[in-house]
Amino acid sequence: MPVFIDVEYMQGWSLFVVLSDGTTGVLDLIPWRSQPLFAALDTERRCARVFINRRHQLEWPSGCTLSAHEVYHLIKPVDEREGFPEPGAG
Repeated sequence: MPVFIDVEYMQGWSLFVVLSDGTTGVLDLIPWRSQPLFAALDTERRCARVFINRRHQLEWPSGCTLSAHEVYHLIKPVDEREGFPEPGAG
């Protein structure tokens, strides 16, 4: 199973993720917000503090973690250029 190798906060409850199998896409965390573990992520600002821990999981300072196998099916594949268009492009 692939693991997370990069993550960037986008906006709202969305993250742009890169996995070890080459998958790049947007992960919408809204379905996870009702989970008790995510109660500490009560603002978008706290959601933005995501990082990849040494186990290659998404983690937040509050201690909640997500592994790629838990959310792989929720990642909407997109090219990085679509997720982060250059200013003035389009």
